[in-house]
Amino acid sequence: MKKIVWITFAALTAIWTGLVTAALQLMHWVLATIGAVQLPPGAGGVATSPELAWLAPWLGPLGMQSLQDGVLATVQGFNAIIPAAAGLGSWIAILVWIVWGLGVAGLLILALLLHKLAGRRQPVQQTHPI
Repeated sequence: MKKIVWITFAALTAIWTGLVTAALQLMHWVLATIGAVQLPPGAGGVATSPELAWLAPWLGPLGMQSLQDGVLATVQGFNAIIPAAAGLGSWIAILVWIVWGLGVAGLLILALLLHKLAGRRQPVQQTHPI
């Protein structure tokens, strides 16, 4: 019974480690992809785009110019912030490995408890009629 406990512990630990490793690789890829993205630098077509043309009668030329300037500032802000996403990978990786360690510690505690319980189990005494 004790062998089954430790084999199960080893298998679950291997699966847990594999899942965490795959998740970290996927996270690094996603953050690198996000960090490499640049939004279009200009918003020149905002005021004349058909999606926003319905706003022109209500906003007027100054309102549309203000909207265009706001979109341009937002895009430039995102372009300044987005490359920092690639640098988040190391911090997130540290947190993920801490969670991995807590998970393995939980599995180890469970395995030790089951090991101890398996050692307490009394063997069944068979009685034979004489």
